[in-house]
Amino acid sequence: MVPFEKYANAALSLLTPSSAARALANGAPNIERTDRLVQTIAAQKGMRLDAVDQTVALVDGWLEKNRKKAA
Repeated sequence: MVPFEKYANAALSLLTPSSAARALANGAPNIERTDRLVQTIAAQKGMRLDAVDQTVALVDGWLEKNRKKAA
């Protein structure tokens, strides 16, 4: 198993946005939501994290905007 710190350090060197971020920026009205999945699983275990909640709210906002444009 690879320690989380290795993934976190690798993420720091990313130069391009994720496929989800590109899709949102290009007007996608729907994307696969790992942020929402993490939030839901955490809630089931009685946990929450502001950073996850903020990410979910941000993506929700992009999707709402994109859906209005597509309508």
